[in-house]
Amino acid sequence: MRDEHIRPIHAGQWQLFLDDHAVARGTGFDRVVHHPRAVGIVIPADKPWETAGVAAQLVDRREDGSFFAYYAAMWWDIDAAATLPDGFRQDRAHHIFHRTGCATSEDGIHWEKPSLGLVDAPGGIDRQKHAPFPSPQGSSKENNLGVPFVVVADLARFGDVSDPGKRYALRLSPDTRGPAGVGAAWTYEPRGYFASALPDFINDPDWQDKLVDSGGCFNPRRHVVHFWDEMHEEWVAMDQGVIGNWLPSREIARFASKDLIKWTSRAALYPDPADPHMPQYYDEPMSMTPFCAEGVVFGLLSWFHSDRTHPDGGPNLTATPEHPHVWPWCRKGTCEMRIAISRDGGMTWDRTSSREAWIPHGSEQDSYDRLVIGSVPPVRVGDENWFYVQVINGDHLGIRNDPEQSPYYRDRLPKHQIALYVQKRNRYVSLTARNQPEVLITRPITVTGNELQVNVDASRGEVQVGIAPAEPVPTFEDTTPSTAPHLLEKRLLPGFSFDDCTPICANSVEHTVRFKNGANLDSLNGKAVCLLFRMFDADLYGFRIA
Repeated sequence: MRDEHIRPIHAGQWQLFLDDHAVARGTGFDRVVHHPRAVGIVIPADKPWETAGVAAQLVDRREDGSFFAYYAAMWWDIDAAATLPDGFRQDRAHHIFHRTGCATSEDGIHWEKPSLGLVDAPGGIDRQKHAPFPSPQGSSKENNLGVPFVVVADLARFGDVSDPGKRYALRLSPDTRGPAGVGAAWTYEPRGYFASALPDFINDPDWQDKLVDSGGCFNPRRHVVHFWDEMHEEWVAMDQGVIGNWLPSREIARFASKDLIKWTSRAALYPDPADPHMPQYYDEPMSMTPFCAEGVVFGLLSWFHSDRTHPDGGPNLTATPEHPHVWPWCRKGTCEMRIAISRDGGMTWDRTSSREAWIPHGSEQDSYDRLVIGSVPPVRVGDENWFYVQVINGDHLGIRNDPEQSPYYRDRLPKHQIALYVQKRNRYVSLTARNQPEVLITRPITVTGNELQVNVDASRGEVQVGIAPAEPVPTFEDTTPSTAPHLLEKRLLPGFSFDDCTPICANSVEHTVRFKNGANLDSLNGKAVCLLFRMFDADLYGFRIA
């Protein structure tokens, strides 16, 4: 049974095939997950204040086409970590400190890190003092750090928010309250703010006066908000859930609030019996980046293959309040990126296309993408989507908790960096016809435009489209009305049969379907129809009526 909040087919939005929402009949087709092209590391961790790595917070383009990025720059500091509270001091995963930095690029591939001269940061690296951990050496303001806010989401572009004053959701960085002291990464003020434009903190001394206080904080898990859910009228953040002692698996939770003050949470995505759960390959979600587009919520899902043959951190580890699980709570393993979809504001997630890797992880122990562990929403470049993804060249977690124990990798430390993956727009998944003709039939759609467009690769084959009325077909000597979809092929509307359609042999993310004799969809406006796609050796990624 369909959830009451699931939206009907909206003809003006792209209908994609990550799930079967738009499909009435699709036998004879293969659903194929298409992998984006890996460009490689584009924002490397190559500065003294980036010894632990870099992680993207926002990547976008300016009106002139150039790119900019805000990201967390992270460095190891064993000496400073010695003054942390016991729970953090015992876990070397928390011996990392960070500030927010910026980078610029003309082409989105070659990036520069301008010197802002705003704050002190490590000026050099001492690799011997606490080997293999690099230690800060000296201090300098010659760096690209000091961005005084953490960008959470571009809500107008990726969050379905129509209020221009709430385009950006952000929170102030701890950097705004003086020097980043010990534990600055863990003591930030969780107050949330909105802005109509990204603050110009360099040239505008009054930038803070332009922020709009949200009235509360963002979600209590990690103080972020991802989108406004118009369906349920609440703010939503998707994050790793809070797991009790009785549940030995990670989950993705949906945090929601109507006022940004009172929050609720519910498990939204978790392992199920279709996932492998062997000790050496125990599947579970790690994190998710959601973004709104085409009337749905897409989830960039980091999927964890945990190695539960390794206790978390070694035989001497004892439980801490933050990590109550000594066993089977495990943090060693690899991550890949998968793609999921939600049509009810993140309440439930269809995993039809998330049973396999969308961005596979590297196969070698030192592959730069051994872990594909996070992303920001895509940047549109022409007819492509560019995904800036956090990757790590080692297992999660490569650092044992016990300070007296060596890391899993004794000769190196895993490093976070930002890699680029490129994919044609909306080409996550296709319904693919092979070497014999197949017919795909959609659920009923109310025509609200005059052009039918398809995202298709028919460069090796052919696609034709027919349109039929969405009405029951008389069968059994006209005594039994039937909604059997395949019968619609015999009732195609005049002017919109397969033979009336100009054969499609194109490879295009936005190809307009043409019918002979100049027929267009104006004559069908307001009517409920079913679309039929007759395909041979072709990939269909989506369609819309515009």
